[in-house]
Amino acid sequence: MGNRRNFIKKTATLAAFGLIADWASANPETDKWGEILPQRQLTRDGQKVTAFCLGGYHLGFIDNPADAERMVERSIELGVRFYDNARRYVNGRAEEYMGKFLTPKYRDQIFLMTKAPGKTGDEVRQMLDESLKALKTDYVDLWQIHNFTTPEDVDARLKAGVLDVFLEAKQKGKARYIGFTGHQNPVTHLYFLKKLDKLGIEMETCQMPLNVCDPSFESFQHNVLPVLLEKKYGVLAMKTMAGGSMMGGRIDTTPRNIETKDIPDVVGLTELTFANLHQYVYSLPVSSLVSGCLFTHELESNVKVLREMKKLSEADMRKLEKYAEPYAGLIVENYKRVF
Repeated sequence: MGNRRNFIKKTATLAAFGLIADWASANPETDKWGEILPQRQLTRDGQKVTAFCLGGYHLGFIDNPADAERMVERSIELGVRFYDNARRYVNGRAEEYMGKFLTPKYRDQIFLMTKAPGKTGDEVRQMLDESLKALKTDYVDLWQIHNFTTPEDVDARLKAGVLDVFLEAKQKGKARYIGFTGHQNPVTHLYFLKKLDKLGIEMETCQMPLNVCDPSFESFQHNVLPVLLEKKYGVLAMKTMAGGSMMGGRIDTTPRNIETKDIPDVVGLTELTFANLHQYVYSLPVSSLVSGCLFTHELESNVKVLREMKKLSEADMRKLEKYAEPYAGLIVENYKRVF
């Protein structure tokens, strides 16, 4: 564990801190729509993406299409060029919104990803076709196997041909890059990575929970991140506020036996604030921070943290982890599971 922590620290200093230091001095990139947010490398071949990615899940919960359109337009104005989604997010509405308001106008300037939760090859092949139709595009830049849950789930999906279809989609040009996601336990990620090693296959990306509570409980940061860095995977950070649980709210993985009043509002209880919690994640060697927003002011707050990013020292990061340690575990990080 100590070696892995040291590895993360050294890599974070070189990859994340060095990049952050460059942002202040480098001329920002622009495209036809304006200034682009700071970018980081995602894939081995040098593909870059904006360090903030707008999550698609929350977009699908916006009932008024005009409000969804404003969210998309505002994100472009603010320099976001990386967009997340998944098949069946809010019964497909999340992808449909992006297909209506994002891709027709901005497809050539954005990096677009979606995910497929299907359990068989036939299911994920159908989901990709549905995603491309909803998103109004011939290809996605990144397609990810969505939400591996357990090693048994990995075995079942591999046996049912899911990975084969992902490799086929890349070969046919329907997905430029492929990856995988999951949030329940780092054991599952490590198990899948070993399976890929045995098969002689490399994917390009992994999306997983990374936040200030994570190091203290079933940690993806300590157990999976070093392995991904060694393999040169692009790392996408999700649940950076524990899906909203850090602010005392219920999320869709909150068990019924947990009362809302029992979920602590971590933000503001100590020295933990929205800004420094996201600074913590940006200070890790991640390619992008994926965050969903229901309102444009939430989007603006996310972008403001990145624009005004302050380099955190290792001591600063350890201090934040110490503040968060009492709140780590299955009440706040209720999307995790203990095997």
